[in-house]
Amino acid sequence: MFDGNIKGSSLPIVLVLLAIMLILVITLVSVVDFDTKTAENIIDHEIALDVAEAGFNKYLYMLNNNTYFYKDGENEEEGFIIKERYSGADNPEWNGYVKTYEPVVYKSGNRILGYFEITITPPAIGTPVLGIQSTGWTADRKAKRTIYVEVHKRTFTDYLLFENSKNESVPFSSQSKIKGPYFTNGDLHALSGAEFFDTVGYAGRNRATGAIFRKEGQPVKMNPLGLPTINENLTKWARAENGGYTFNKDTYILLNENKMNIRLKDETRQTNVPYPESGVIYVKGDVYISGVLDGRLTIISEKNIYICAKDPTVEEVSTQKQYDQLDNYRGVTYKNQNIPVYNNMNVINPSDDMLGLVAKENIIIHNRTNKWPQASKGSINTTVKDIQIQGALYCNSVTVQDFDYITNTDYGQIKYLGSRVVKEDSATGIVTQTIWGPKYGGYSSDNIYDYRMQYEAPPHFVEPVNAGWEVVTWKEINNN
Repeated sequence: MFDGNIKGSSLPIVLVLLAIMLILVITLVSVVDFDTKTAENIIDHEIALDVAEAGFNKYLYMLNNNTYFYKDGENEEEGFIIKERYSGADNPEWNGYVKTYEPVVYKSGNRILGYFEITITPPAIGTPVLGIQSTGWTADRKAKRTIYVEVHKRTFTDYLLFENSKNESVPFSSQSKIKGPYFTNGDLHALSGAEFFDTVGYAGRNRATGAIFRKEGQPVKMNPLGLPTINENLTKWARAENGGYTFNKDTYILLNENKMNIRLKDETRQTNVPYPESGVIYVKGDVYISGVLDGRLTIISEKNIYICAKDPTVEEVSTQKQYDQLDNYRGVTYKNQNIPVYNNMNVINPSDDMLGLVAKENIIIHNRTNKWPQASKGSINTTVKDIQIQGALYCNSVTVQDFDYITNTDYGQIKYLGSRVVKEDSATGIVTQTIWGPKYGGYSSDNIYDYRMQYEAPPHFVEPVNAGWEVVTWKEINNN
């Protein structure tokens, strides 16, 4: 009896041990399964992030091939098919721009790793960065991650005035007002009292003791910007097959709002000529230009660009009276003057007009001739007071055709609105000391930046050698 009782009592113990072992096995299996699923989940989320990053990088590649891909860019071969566009209700400035692309398959060889979707936030006045949102999914769509990256492209039109002079620079006078960003590859040279309203960068020495800097933290020493030459990259958009115009001799242009009048040297004037589809005109000679622009246009000259006050397409005016009777355009201006400037940046429905003038030599204020419109030392005075130049300029220097001819008369100001890049400093006026005090001759300047140019430029305008889209901010967005 005793032995039997002992054997009988061991059965519950065995059952308890078996239950414990079963619980341990189930727990172990659950832990292993949980760890496996956790590891798979982590891997899936890493893949989703990689796919999102790949989407951003692929879009950035498209953007580097076409700076304005964000406006209307579509490339079915690369998978970028527009899904949705912005409307004027979103932002009048963005009306018709790309908002979202259809999801794009991301592969490694023949294996589908996942999908990405790109959504764009275009730049705007006050926020001159391009926002790129890229959402990545795994192939089975079990994991999703989203990144938002802001990028900005460093261009010459980032500045009201960019100077590349390596020689002794001409200082800003004590009365100078620089109403926009300024950068020089040389010395920052300004006399006491000169006033800077925005960012100031320089690559040489700071020789601006006593100048006034209105923006906190200015000026800033920076790396120099590389300066390109006029080459194939700038002129290819002027070829007929790319939608541009190329002229092989001196060309006279009147901007007649949304059309233009054109006359080539020794040829008959053409009227109401449409602007080129690419927005680029290339002239293998001098350009004479005036008028009012309603649209977007870049003009490239192998020689000089003359800024005129009257219509340069008329043929051979030979007296002062005949010249005075011509319509006065006072330079080159935009039809829509609703432009954000330093003291009024929050404009509604800003102008879409934008002009680029690129000269291999100089941009010259026309002031004297014997037979209009030729620039020559004749008796016809073509100088206009307070001449206006609205646009982005790129040249050796901005100067006056016959400097000595105007030094005894004050012609007011060259009223710049936009951006300009000059390789050399050049004077457009002079102060002479007389027994009655200082006397000013020629032009002084009024410099106002067009803040659209922080993120826009005229069609296919000149870019720095080391230009490219730079990441400003990067963050991950919680999809929940």
